[in-house]
Amino acid sequence: FIIGGGINGCGIARDATGRGLSVTLAEQGDLAQGTSSASTKLFHGGLRYLEYFEFRLVREALEERETLLVAMPHISWPMRFVLPLSPEMRFDNDTPTARLLGWVMPWAKGRRPDWLIRLGLFLYDTMGGRKILPATRTLDLTTDPAGKPLQAKFRKAFEYSDCWVEDSRLVALNARDAARRGARILTRTRVTTAERRGDLWQITTEGPHGTGHHQARALVNAGGPWVEDVIRNVARINSSEGVRLVRGSHIVTKRLFDHARCYFFQGADGRIIFAIPYEQDFTLIGTTDKDHTGAPKEAVCTDEERDYLLTFASQYFAKPVTKDDVVWTYSGVRPL
Repeated sequence: FIIGGGINGCGIARDATGRGLSVTLAEQGDLAQGTSSASTKLFHGGLRYLEYFEFRLVREALEERETLLVAMPHISWPMRFVLPLSPEMRFDNDTPTARLLGWVMPWAKGRRPDWLIRLGLFLYDTMGGRKILPATRTLDLTTDPAGKPLQAKFRKAFEYSDCWVEDSRLVALNARDAARRGARILTRTRVTTAERRGDLWQITTEGPHGTGHHQARALVNAGGPWVEDVIRNVARINSSEGVRLVRGSHIVTKRLFDHARCYFFQGADGRIIFAIPYEQDFTLIGTTDKDHTGAPKEAVCTDEERDYLLTFASQYFAKPVTKDDVVWTYSGVRPL
């Protein structure tokens, strides 16, 4: 029995049903109504995690990226990411790579030298057995169209590959395939209690057709930002462990550039954001990383987060991005 109809819950349902297990999934709202439809719409290997020496994590994510791209070409496609460079750039970060660089090369403290970024991109190109996506290349932004929307100080960039995905459709298609293989997918159905009795879980649900009673040998908590609520208030398990909720907010602006590539911007605070072509007429910019208090469904992009993203992007674009350019905002909450 799986609690939660986001990408984790629906992916687990599809996998388990494909292995011959009997599966029921309950989602309190609609499929992908939470974090799974409020992402940056990318699936990638996590380039920035190389700075933390998370080599295994990145390698496994890159391998999955290749698998997913083959499996779902109708809702995902390759995208090229432009990473602008400038000798003026300084970064306030304390990653393992930054500490090592500061120890070995004290004069480089606070910088990400071009050669270091290029080394990271070389690893990114080679660690996951890349077969489909094109490799990294160097751009001259004084002549390449990708340089036109940017400030003149950005004369060079690296361009690498990652992938775009229609996130909510990915969830729905996993759920449909799980159902085709025999899984029961119950939407707008809230799990009210889950109690272990002997070798089985006894589960009670409330949905459109009233109260339901279920038995399961295994219970999967895929509640996303509601995972702690499921543990404490549904399964009633005493646990000293807590969950940190982090809000990622995005802004959607009028289209800021006329090509189909994305931008990867590095901030002085050590964070990164993306600027991505979105639905032909818009640009998607995100994400923030703020601790969230309150109910996950109440997450919104605050004025502070909006202004942060506008200021961040304006450090790169020749024409400043203002709040008048913003047509929509959205936020998602993830548990850590």
